[in-house]
Amino acid sequence: MANIIKMDLRRMSHSTLFAVSLLIIAGLNLVAGIAEPVVLRLIPTASNLKPTLISDLIASPFSIPLLIILLIMSAVSFFYADFSGGYIKNIAGQVNNRSTLVVSKFIVIGIHNMIFLLVGVVSRILGALVGIAMGGAIEFDALIPAALLTLLIKWMLIMAICAILLFITTGVRNKTLASIIGVIIGTGALGLVYLGLDAAVANIFKVNGFSISDYMPDQLISSVSVGSNIAVINAIIVALVCTAIFLSLAIKLFKIRDLK
Repeated sequence: MANIIKMDLRRMSHSTLFAVSLLIIAGLNLVAGIAEPVVLRLIPTASNLKPTLISDLIASPFSIPLLIILLIMSAVSFFYADFSGGYIKNIAGQVNNRSTLVVSKFIVIGIHNMIFLLVGVVSRILGALVGIAMGGAIEFDALIPAALLTLLIKWMLIMAICAILLFITTGVRNKTLASIIGVIIGTGALGLVYLGLDAAVANIFKVNGFSISDYMPDQLISSVSVGSNIAVINAIIVALVCTAIFLSLAIKLFKIRDLK
């Protein structure tokens, strides 16, 4: 297992999409941090705005939420690279248990996702620090530990989404479908679908106050907050259950399907 993980880490680190995506995220976060005070100074009513809290930057590592699409596309590309190059057929014959290959991919994508989040956090903080010269202000606040826990839960939710994408790419072996689903998830477009389902549940079962968004990893990423105690338990349970189900399915399908 250790050797397979090392090989996967090496392949990930040499991925052009991985490197370019990180550079784009870091660059846009830096620009946003520098530009924000300049833009706010142009707004007459913004003179009494509070300084940017470090905890907010930690809990929201992407200045533009859509940047998560870059993380997702990099993950899908990594998952499917073995199949597109024929590498998987060669390496599968050298391991005692095929599930090792799937588990290795999932472990490495966990490192991949943490790198994306950390680069996002560091670049946001650096952007805010540089923004001080442009009239901005930042503040180290007491919610930093809670923000770190929020970041960890968001990582768990992203892992749950990646488990779904791993199932599609490795189990179903359809990169196009995984890419489409990844983009839809990244844009948050499923929120409209969930609203329709909520309305249907309310009309059919006469249940008020039910929201399927409270149990969907893509929606919980944007709403969970340890500092405000919002959806914390839901997010942890959903992340663990979703990961367990789809990782198990990916392993099962990968073991029974022929390799080409």
